[in-house]
Amino acid sequence: MKKTYITDQEVWNTLHHFFYHGKTKTTYKYGFFKALLEACITANEHNEISYDAIFYSFTKIYWNLVIEDGLWQSNTRTQPSSVQKEIDKFAQQNAIPPHWNFEKLTDTQKIELIQKVKQVGKKYVIGALYGDFNGEIYTFDLKREYLQLHPKYLLFLQTYKRILTNVTNYQLALFPEKFNEVEKVQSLLTKVEFITERQSLKAFERLLQQAGVTECFYCNKKLHSKTHVDHFIPWSYFQNDLLWNFVLACPICNTRKSDKLAAPQYLNSLIERNEALLNQEILKDNLNHYNAAKLEQLYTFAENNGIVGGWMP
Repeated sequence: MKKTYITDQEVWNTLHHFFYHGKTKTTYKYGFFKALLEACITANEHNEISYDAIFYSFTKIYWNLVIEDGLWQSNTRTQPSSVQKEIDKFAQQNAIPPHWNFEKLTDTQKIELIQKVKQVGKKYVIGALYGDFNGEIYTFDLKREYLQLHPKYLLFLQTYKRILTNVTNYQLALFPEKFNEVEKVQSLLTKVEFITERQSLKAFERLLQQAGVTECFYCNKKLHSKTHVDHFIPWSYFQNDLLWNFVLACPICNTRKSDKLAAPQYLNSLIERNEALLNQEILKDNLNHYNAAKLEQLYTFAENNGIVGGWMP
């Protein structure tokens, strides 16, 4: 990294240049920045994020754009982007039906595809974004396959995550709009906004039920057949599907809570719940990158990003 001390104003200036004056031949940089925003939660105590964590989101974004929505990702109709080429090739080799969402792939297929996309990203994306941010946003290691965010940028991305996500979505939609047929770009911004949303949360419901959860997290009523899986930190701020942010709720509580933050006492209850889950072998692998301090920090960041707080059943 070129600088150790950076001000908020310098970060804003660099971001403005990236979004409005950066050179783009594909949607790579915006897709990678969106993936980086999502992967911030996986940063360790040294602000390091693995390539696998970033390219999981990056691959999901591009699979859904290319296969599910059929959108061209290059500024020329004669030459597809390398990521688009890899994804199309993978879909053909595995006889994937058109319009399949990323979540319909098997775990083995996802891992294989992510590795292929990651190799393209190492060649074309990571260094390009580094250059657009004047070598200030992160340092990276292509062999060890990690990048280390500048602490100022990590804090900044989390503090202004909602606004930055919206601007990124806008740019990610604007580019394909120029190079795709009219019928394909209908509701494009909405497609991009929800492009990483999981199609079904049933797997998380089953895991929590296996862990012995039988009551609504909020009102403590017995759960019956109509059980909802709720993002405790609302999805509009925290666009990740991680077990430690999910609770089971009755339909009434989940509907009424909607896009709000539950009152602080429920945060304490969730921390206690997650500590109990950590003691169950079946769930340990599903609590990656979790610690109570990180959850408390997310709660505060969500409030600062305008998520309405204090909800109670």
